[in-house]
Amino acid sequence: MTQKASLEKLIFTLLQSIDPKGIADESLRQTVELLLNLVAQINLKIKEL
Repeated sequence: MTQKASLEKLIFTLLQSIDPKGIADESLRQTVELLLNLVAQINLKIKEL
């Protein structure tokens, strides 16, 4: 496995481990959810290219 693939797998695993439901502050939780959705959308577009 290349370093790049290893890093991508690590980042994917890290992002999957984030659970916004555990964030008590409502506005921060919404921000994290929006950012996670944005990252997912960008990853899909990158894979399409």
